[in-house]
This record gives sequence, structure tokens and C-alpha cells, in this order.
Amino acid sequence: MDGSALIPLESVNAVEIFTGKSLDELLERIRQETVTLVPDVSTDKGRKEIASLAYKVARSKTTIDEAGKTLVADWKRQSAEVDNARKKARDYLDALKDEVRKPLTEWEAEQERIKQEAIEAERRAIEQAEAERRAELQRKEEELRAREEAIAKAEAEAKAKADAERAEKQRQEREERIRKEAAERAEREAAEAVVRAEREAAEAKERERIAAERAERERVEAEQRAEREKAEAIRQVELRAKQEAEDRERERVAEEARVKAEEARRAADREHRKAINLAAVAAFEKNGLSAELAKQVITLIASGQIPAVTIKY
Repeated sequence: MDGSALIPLESVNAVEIFTGKSLDELLERIRQETVTLVPDVSTDKGRKEIASLAYKVARSKTTIDEAGKTLVADWKRQSAEVDNARKKARDYLDALKDEVRKPLTEWEAEQERIKQEAIEAERRAIEQAEAERRAELQRKEEELRAREEAIAKAEAEAKAKADAERAEKQRQEREERIRKEAAERAEREAAEAVVRAEREAAEAKERERIAAERAERERVEAEQRAEREKAEAIRQVELRAKQEAEDRERERVAEEARVKAEEARRAADREHRKAINLAAVAAFEKNGLSAELAKQVITLIASGQIPAVTIKY
């Protein structure tokens, strides 16, 4: 007897089974042997019993089918009837096998569904955690960038204000010095012109004793010449003062242009350094460092806190 089948092999009479009503009786007997088992699908033992019973049903199908094959080989004239009976037995026992195994099949399907739901829930949780981590990292980077920009802006504004105040003070001091020097020079030159005119007038009066007409003419000419010289001296002083004022204005405009150019150069240098630092951070990230750690490393190097290591800008 084959222990893996529900019917003993020696009891299978192919002629009786496939030519009479013995097949239905045999199938019913197999069914009765299967339905008496009520396994518990929630236990491992019960699931194994279901699988074992389904396997025995399949082996019984094979036993009956093989008996039919043997009969067909010996009994060609009744091959059509035997083939129909074989098909009936196969279909019936396949259906019975599926019926017997249905609780286990449904349980396995439910377990697979539960497993897939757990996998999907875990995947969603991982994705959400990663999204939250990236969002937090981006927020921290933006805060750091905002603080750095605010500090740089405040420093630049403070320096620009100090430079402007220093330049304005120097300009006012220079203008005051030039004004005083021009006023003193004008006063001195005017006094010298007056002295010179008075001396020439005295000389003219002395010459009156020699020739009254000539002395009078020379006196008038001397006075006129003295007035012209005085006016010319004043005009020269005013001209020089105007020229010096124009020179001061040109110097002020040039100084403003120099200050603006220096500010533009410093801004370009900051952008250049920032671009290089960002490229270095990206390189560190590409080689496995986190964005936060990469920025910290670049900050330490740029501030000179790492011996023997510099950034070439």
C-alpha cells in the first residue's frame, strides 16, 4: 500500500473502475476520507495536515489515472470510455484538491497581503522620515546662509559708513586748510601791493619838484597802475582759489569713484570665495560627507583654524 495515497494501489481494479460504477464509489470513498479531517488553519500543524491531505488527494488522482493508462494500453477498443473516465476523475479530484486546500490557500493569500501591507507601510514611513530629514537640513542651511549674509551686510555697511565719514572729515579739513591759506596769501599780496603803490606814489611826489606836469602824470599813471595791479592781484587770488576749489572737487569725485570701485572689488571677491566654498562643499558631499559636516569643514579651513590647510581662491 502506498502511504502517500488515500486508496491502496492493490485495490484499484481498472476494469471495474472505468467500466462500471466503481469509479463514483471510489471517488466518494476518497471524499469521505478527506472531509473527516477538520484541521485548524491558524496552527502550523493544521496547515501541514491540510497540505498533506491535498497531496494525498493528488496522489490518489495519479494512482487512478495510471490505472486507466494501463487499461488503455491493454484495452484499445474501450479507450474513449476510459479517457472520459480518466478526465472525470482528474477534474473531480482537482476540484476536490482545491476545495480541501482552499482554507490554506486563503490563509496564505491573507498572510501575503498582510506582509505586503507591512512592507508598504515601512516604505512609506522611511520615505516620510527621509523627506522630513531633507526638509530640516534645507531649513538649517537657509538659516545659516541668512545669518552669514546678514553678518556680511552689516560689516560691509559699517565699514562703508566709517570710510565715508573718514573721507568727509579729511575733505572738510583739506578745504578749510586751503581756504585759510588762500585768504592769508590774498591778504599778504594785497598788503604788498598797497605798500608798493604807496612807495611809488611817494616817489612820484618827490619827482614833482623836478617837473610838476610830469610828476602829476606819473602820479596818476602810478595810481592807475597800482589800482590795476591791486585788481589783478585780487583777480589772481580769486582765480587760484577757484582753481583750487575745482581741484578739490575733482579729488572728491575721484575719491568717491575709488571707494565705489573698492566696494565692487570686495563684493566680487566675496562672491568668488563663496562660489569656491560651495564647490568645495559639493565635492565633500559627493565623497560621502553630509552637507552640514562639509560646510563646517570649509568654514574651519577658510577661517584658518586647520593648520597647514588652505583654500586657493
